[in-house]
Amino acid sequence: MESKTKRMFRVTALAAAVGLGALQMSAQQGTFNLPVAAHWGNAVLQPGEHSVRIPIAPSGQKLVYLLSDRNTQMTVPLSSEPLTQSGRSYLHLVKINGTYYVDAYQSEINGAKFFFPKPKANRTAGPIAEEESTIISVASN
Repeated sequence: MESKTKRMFRVTALAAAVGLGALQMSAQQGTFNLPVAAHWGNAVLQPGEHSVRIPIAPSGQKLVYLLSDRNTQMTVPLSSEPLTQSGRSYLHLVKINGTYYVDAYQSEINGAKFFFPKPKANRTAGPIAEEESTIISVASN
């Protein structure tokens, strides 16, 4: 009985590994060099080289994986829309009250533009001052 349990565990672990590998292989991905620290949804990225992956999920839920040499983080877009015409892949950063936020990621490979949250005005913090916006190119791989 014990060997049967161990065998079942190994089969389950192998199936999970194969499934994760397939998910990784089917991911739409790109790389970019971030010149500043930036908030991307619930993730905070430091300056440097990063990869972005959006696995093709059967459920239709979009999860965005952000990879660097330090760690992997995940965030979920607020919404997305299909691209109406072919274009390049890029990140749209906004600087608000001295902090950078990714508020949009356009993925030519994925054929979609994804939108992410940025701070909203509230009574205690006062008005939000959007100081500047920047476009960061994302190379497809």
